[in-house]
Amino acid sequence: MKLSNVKISNFRQYYKTLDIDLTTNDDKNIVIIGGRNGYGKTNFLISIVWCLYGRQIEKVDNNFKQEIKKEKNYDSFMLQSLNWTAKKENIDTFSVSLLVSDIEIPELEKLNSNSGSVVITRTFNVSNMFEQLSISDPISKMEIFDDDDDKINFINDYIIPIDAAKFVFFDAEKISEIANLSIKEEGSFINDALGKILGLDTYDTLIEDIDLYINNLKKEGAPKNLQEQIVDKEKAIELFDIDIEKLEEENAEKLKEIDDLKKTIRQYNNLINQHSKQGNSTFDRESVSSEIEKLKNKELELSERFNELSEIIPLAILTGKLEEVDAHLELQGKNELSQNSFKENSEKIENFIELLFNKPPEPDNSTMSFKDKNFYYEKAKSLGSKLFNENGDYQELEFEHDLNNAEKNLIKDAINLVNEQSKDLFETTIEEFNKTRIKIDDLNKTLSKVDADLEDELILDYSSKKETADYNVTENNRKIGENNQQISKLKGDIVRLNQQLSVLVKKVDINAHNKIKIKESQKYIETLNFFLEEQKSKHKESLEKTILSELKILMHKLGSEGNKSKFIEDVKVTILASGQGMKITLLDQDDNEIRKESLSSGEKQIYISCLIKAILNESIQNLPIFIDTPLGRLDEEHRDNITKKYYPALSEQVVLFSTNSEITPKRYKDISSNISKSYLLSNDGANTYLRTGYFQSYEN
Repeated sequence: MKLSNVKISNFRQYYKTLDIDLTTNDDKNIVIIGGRNGYGKTNFLISIVWCLYGRQIEKVDNNFKQEIKKEKNYDSFMLQSLNWTAKKENIDTFSVSLLVSDIEIPELEKLNSNSGSVVITRTFNVSNMFEQLSISDPISKMEIFDDDDDKINFINDYIIPIDAAKFVFFDAEKISEIANLSIKEEGSFINDALGKILGLDTYDTLIEDIDLYINNLKKEGAPKNLQEQIVDKEKAIELFDIDIEKLEEENAEKLKEIDDLKKTIRQYNNLINQHSKQGNSTFDRESVSSEIEKLKNKELELSERFNELSEIIPLAILTGKLEEVDAHLELQGKNELSQNSFKENSEKIENFIELLFNKPPEPDNSTMSFKDKNFYYEKAKSLGSKLFNENGDYQELEFEHDLNNAEKNLIKDAINLVNEQSKDLFETTIEEFNKTRIKIDDLNKTLSKVDADLEDELILDYSSKKETADYNVTENNRKIGENNQQISKLKGDIVRLNQQLSVLVKKVDINAHNKIKIKESQKYIETLNFFLEEQKSKHKESLEKTILSELKILMHKLGSEGNKSKFIEDVKVTILASGQGMKITLLDQDDNEIRKESLSSGEKQIYISCLIKAILNESIQNLPIFIDTPLGRLDEEHRDNITKKYYPALSEQVVLFSTNSEITPKRYKDISSNISKSYLLSNDGANTYLRTGYFQSYEN
């Protein structure tokens, strides 16, 4: 399947209609769309996603959700999406249209089945806030569906399911944050990804529905006071979710403010550079300002990493107690097995004695009295216990923990998390942060000294305003950090409330009729889980092989086969219990686990790129891939590897939105044999236009 053509009309930077051909073939699978920062690459990507999913765009990915939240809500986002020039001309409508080709679609009355293509168009009118979705035949131009639900279902069933869209349209730099997820979160992400790509998500949804049905059955028989407690917990969870939503919205607004402030800072830097004394020609002020901005981004990244690490400090302090609880639970489990074995053998001995003494026939002329039978009964029971070593593994415990399997796994996850976050990682993060802070201070002092020597009052005014903008950026980042801590606390509170809710539900006395329903429902869940694990097991080995082979191609630290300093030697995929997805483990040459959170930003991006390719390889259909910031935070060597070895083999259609510092003229030349089309976005200060060719076509 491919998105062969896109038409963007009066959407954001795009005035009038931008018509862009994205066709590719087997030999030339790459389309490159170049543009400087702020020229509309990200909005180009958003326009396509909006065309497909409309109001549901927030469900695609957290990054798209943040774009909506920057404007507070979907309606505000739509109002801000009408092109500014078009608005001045009293035009009140914008639209995006996609020609989708090479798709297998059912025979429909209004569709020319020979075309294998459809045209999807979404239009929005800001005057009446009316949004319209159209799916038509490209030949007859006839509308294929009358009902909006049929249109939405068609896109999800035959084009790109909304839950798989995050692996089709993404920012390569931002998606690398997946590497920072906890074991449980990563398991959920991979489970979600593989489920959507393989079409297994329907079964996951069915399991969730049956679970909900079981919980409702359990709550039915609750007395009034218990029912009230359950409702109170559920309402508290809802309120915490609302609080989290508000904090995330505030963070999105702060991020928008930061983006605007950074643009202002760049403008002031440019003005200062332009008006500075020519006598300071040996001092490259622009490069120093650029270096400061890069270091500030690094400082923020390290600060966020430290905040994430600091969250496990309480767990680190309690590691001893957690391990005691884990050992206690293990002993408790052994006792349970021992008691079950004891009970099973006791029943066998009882049955044996019953058959021996109380079942006729007895020997002729037997004179054994009841007293004698009782004597031999007790003796046989005692001998049986000794011979079978009954209950020998049992150890008396003062108390027992009443925890379900999910809670037990949570304790093990906490211990594993603490063990994975070594002291070295804390120290390295702090040391790197301090070094970065010192470099920023030194460069700022240099700039201040140069600026102080300038007598021009205009420059001093620019410097003062720039410092104010810098301060506001710092304050907004600080507030975002505070909000993130509050969000983490609220999420922890929700986990705690859900545990309490589970305990309350257990107290409900379930009637016999509902017990039968629950028992039957649980059988369905067991069957569905067995089927899902079976499907995942089939793909486990191929995921391991693909991830490892891609890492060996792309990550230079792996070295050659004869190099003893290999970085990643093996990849293991483990299917987690209770439908929690899959865990991917990276191993070095000594079979030690390599913590993904300890990888550099570039290495994380490469790992996630390899993971995405491995998941897409399992897909039942070939999907197009649209990538913003394709080379992100990678160093030069990794950028060359990704450009030459990854993107040409990623999919039958790969569309890259790049700056000239990512895909340089040299890199463009390296993959020119794979490039089907190339375009350059240009901007007149208000609107963005499209030109054929890449940067070098206009810069040379």
